[in-house]
Amino acid sequence: MSNIGDGVGRETPVTDFRSMSKVSVGQILGLVEAVDEVGGVADAATIAREVDMDIDRLGPILGAAEFLGLVTVEDGDIRITDLSRKLLMASVRERKKIIREIIDDLPTFRLVMDMARNAGTPLGRQEVVQALADRVGSHQAEDVFKALVYWGRYAELVRYDSESEQLTVRVAPT
Repeated sequence: MSNIGDGVGRETPVTDFRSMSKVSVGQILGLVEAVDEVGGVADAATIAREVDMDIDRLGPILGAAEFLGLVTVEDGDIRITDLSRKLLMASVRERKKIIREIIDDLPTFRLVMDMARNAGTPLGRQEVVQALADRVGSHQAEDVFKALVYWGRYAELVRYDSESEQLTVRVAPT
């Protein structure tokens, strides 16, 4: 179980990064904001209409938001969590810190971060993709790699140079 910040955390342990491979921070925040605007609880179909998105496109965003502990879904109702309320009230810098704390709990992300820290030098893309393939399967390794780079950059935990295909751990801001 995560214990992010001041006692506001996820209800369930985070074990899998794949649900985040097809969504952006903005999409997740948009979903959370839409649910918050209608009182913090809403039917998924209502939210799909609110954000002008068909339910099939909303599904991955909803799955990722639930995975991160920002919403719960029960009987078709989406409910924002205390963690999402904290995220909505936060400045951009604080949002990045909250996301950093969330993704730092993810075993797949931690695997790559540990590899990079232990190497002491930038990691090559192929080396990371191979390590991910051993964990998630070769068919999903590339998507997970892209998600790790995207979310790691957002949280200011990694740098990735797409020309040299080198991944470097950043010293996180405080």
